[in-house]
Amino acid sequence: MNDLSKAAEELLDHGLRLLELPPPEERLRLRKLWRVPLERFADALGVDVEVMAAWEAGRYTAAQADTVAYARLLDRMREKLPPVHEPDWAALRWPADEASVRCDSCGQGLGPCERCGLPTTSRPGGKWLHFGTACSATEPSIPQQSSPRLRSPLRLPRRRTGFPAGPVAVVDDIDGTLLAHLSRDRLCPCPDTLSELLVWTHTEGLGATRLHAKGNHQSPLVVLTRSATARLGLPVRLDDPVSRLLPSDHPVLAALDEAGWRSRRRNRSLGPWNWMQARTAPPVGQITVHLAVQPWGALGEDYGWGWADTLDAPELARRLNTFAELVIVPQGSTATSGEALMTALRPPKQWGEDPTTGGRTKQPAQRGALIEPHEPAPPEAPPAHPVAQGWDPEDVVREEAYDWFRTPTAEERNAFAYVVGLDVNMAFTNAACRLKVGYGPTSSTPEIRPDFDKNLPGCWYVDLSGIPTDPRLPSPFTASGLPPTGPAWYTTPTVNHAQDVLGATVQPIKAYLRRGTGGCYLENWNARLREAYYTVLRRLGIEPDLTGQEYFLAWDRALAEGNPADWDLLRVIKATANGGIGKMAEGPTDVDRDPYERWPALSRVTWRPDIRSAIIATARVQLHRKMHILARSTGRYPLAVLSDCVIYPAAQPIPFDLVPPQSPPAGIPASFTFGPRFGHVKLEGSADMDWAVHLTETGINPASWIKDPAAVFPDTSMDPAPCDHHDSPPPPRPDDTWQLF
Repeated sequence: MNDLSKAAEELLDHGLRLLELPPPEERLRLRKLWRVPLERFADALGVDVEVMAAWEAGRYTAAQADTVAYARLLDRMREKLPPVHEPDWAALRWPADEASVRCDSCGQGLGPCERCGLPTTSRPGGKWLHFGTACSATEPSIPQQSSPRLRSPLRLPRRRTGFPAGPVAVVDDIDGTLLAHLSRDRLCPCPDTLSELLVWTHTEGLGATRLHAKGNHQSPLVVLTRSATARLGLPVRLDDPVSRLLPSDHPVLAALDEAGWRSRRRNRSLGPWNWMQARTAPPVGQITVHLAVQPWGALGEDYGWGWADTLDAPELARRLNTFAELVIVPQGSTATSGEALMTALRPPKQWGEDPTTGGRTKQPAQRGALIEPHEPAPPEAPPAHPVAQGWDPEDVVREEAYDWFRTPTAEERNAFAYVVGLDVNMAFTNAACRLKVGYGPTSSTPEIRPDFDKNLPGCWYVDLSGIPTDPRLPSPFTASGLPPTGPAWYTTPTVNHAQDVLGATVQPIKAYLRRGTGGCYLENWNARLREAYYTVLRRLGIEPDLTGQEYFLAWDRALAEGNPADWDLLRVIKATANGGIGKMAEGPTDVDRDPYERWPALSRVTWRPDIRSAIIATARVQLHRKMHILARSTGRYPLAVLSDCVIYPAAQPIPFDLVPPQSPPAGIPASFTFGPRFGHVKLEGSADMDWAVHLTETGINPASWIKDPAAVFPDTSMDPAPCDHHDSPPPPRPDDTWQLF
């Protein structure tokens, strides 16, 4: 490097050193005066909200480029604010004995403003002088107890390694004493105030190890039963049943703030599920505890658990700890836990070594993870998304699960006396395993009529209406099973099915693709859920490798003799998987939002409606492929399909005359395999052929009721609601209204 270049580099380094961040109290003051929530700062600087909070409080050191961006942002805000007195933050430092500080002019004591907590002093020339208050009477008062500048941090020891207490504690009041039910049926006394209880989780070593070598350890979960809720001073019933929030001015919350704990909600309120964060000082680091209030519905049907008041504290602790060990420590609803599992296995920010200081710092993930949120393509965006403004709402991707049925033919009625339902095990989770997704932003194709490439994730505008399909099979291109009538938007798996399986020649008209890096993002997520599912099956006496008659008998034996808790755990694992896929297209939760206004879910890296559509499309075309192969090899056609359940005519109320042998002859590939593994099928139910005929003639899909045929009476005067027996991901809709940190 020549002398001129070296001098330029030194000058640049000097300028960067001048752009230092102001002290934490000034960072907070500028943000509050600008009236910008912490989430907006985090989004603008490309970091998590937790990292932004630590950065603002001075507990986090970022890379030089990020620090310069933060400093410039604060400097621009300072320039735009109206001129007010700004204390000399570099010079102003309170001595240990604050009472001894006096104004050198009038002799009166100095101290913080009673309204905003900011210092009211300046020290020009080394003298302490009054300078008036930093806030005016017209400005809103900032509660003093909510300002971290006026609260000393919690002095906590380092967390105990190994998490000896386990991941979950269910706190119950037994004969006037608060006791915590821990993993492995252990019972431990715990404090009787909420702030001390949260500290107790840290000192006792509650939590779980990280799921990724460079991720964070899992925060502990504390569940309060009805009696414990009342004992800790919280109401057992909330006055606001709609939003289900305890106001931030409740005495318990005030006591928590005084003790150094606060809720990470925007308004610092308390709900059924909460993230409680400690105000700590180095070297402890960030301390977070999940708090679930059972009488407020945290473990009820609304959150996917179904354990509202049906379980006692010991049994609840067993199930939650088992779920935490097999899947993840619950962090809200089953859907939220499924989405959190994605980022826990592939964290967007990973711990690494800072080359400058040698300490540990968070850095963007290098590969295999979604690092930052990206805008969807206009055809992928839901109607409320800003990208959808001005876009035809009918000209969008519509990849949903099957809901199709037909009336049996006269030949089928005469030849078969029964109908049987085959249910695909974890169909959508299985479809997500090898699905390639794009990690970068989407871009439209510059060329007209681009060539189709099955290796490129995205959506294609193509006309598939001319591809012939058998009317006895549902069309693989629509959720209704009806053939398309013209060009439409399809994901890559659907177009690939038309080309590779049906042998059609496809010519896209236009496309939105993700041409950058990509990979099987959900492969580890699928593996974690699959191993949890198989572990519970083994506890029920069902080996994952069983097939045919052996599997049929083992399943019946488990239904009669298996532990109901294990069956319920299987249900929760399914809800976690499907709910996590549904969270990828979570809609807005506030009803009074402006049109096309952004909502909090859009800031998540896992808010990817394109991935959800591709997963559902993959599951649908995989099911169509199996039905197509079975029809070609045996001449048997389905009567109805709902999500992952298929109804077939059968000679007996068992599937063995329908499911082909496990070792088929050469040239006839297997379609459905009877077994417990992901993608295999089990018997969902059976009924008489007359029952299915009556339902189809009435306009009811028989697959909705095949699990419990006696629950519906085929009467045209009735309009029964279909039962929720199937495991499809929920449609894009608002979910987890409490999860608005």
